[in-house]
Amino acid sequence: MMPLLNQGTRYMIDTLKSRINQVVFGFGGNLASQDDVGASQPAVTVTPTVRVLDDHTLSIEAKLALDSAFTRPLREVVVQYKNPSDATDTTALLRYTYDAVTKTNNNEIQFSAIVEVNP
Repeated sequence: MMPLLNQGTRYMIDTLKSRINQVVFGFGGNLASQDDVGASQPAVTVTPTVRVLDDHTLSIEAKLALDSAFTRPLREVVVQYKNPSDATDTTALLRYTYDAVTKTNNNEIQFSAIVEVNP
C-alpha cells in the first residue's frame, strides 16, 4: 500500500472544498450506506458554507431557516457537488440519515459536519 503524502491530503481537502456546493435535506429514512447514490426523497437543496479547518479537515454547515416548512418529517441529508454548467452532472459525496425532525416555520435546522481525510 502506498501512503498518501501530506501535500496529497491537502490537495484532497482543497478539491473537496471547491466541489461541495449543495446540501440536500430529504424525507428518505433508509439507513445510509456507501452504496447510496444521493438523497432518496429530496425535499430542499441549500448552499452550504465549507471551510478548511486544517490540512486534513473540512467543516460543512447548512441551515434551513424559518421560511422553510414541510408536512412530512425530514430524515436524511446529502452533501454533494452539482456542476453549474451541466444539470445532469451531480456527485453525491456523503449521506446521513437521522431520527425524524419536523420542520415548521417555528424552527430552524442547522446541519454541521466535520470531514477528515486520513493519509
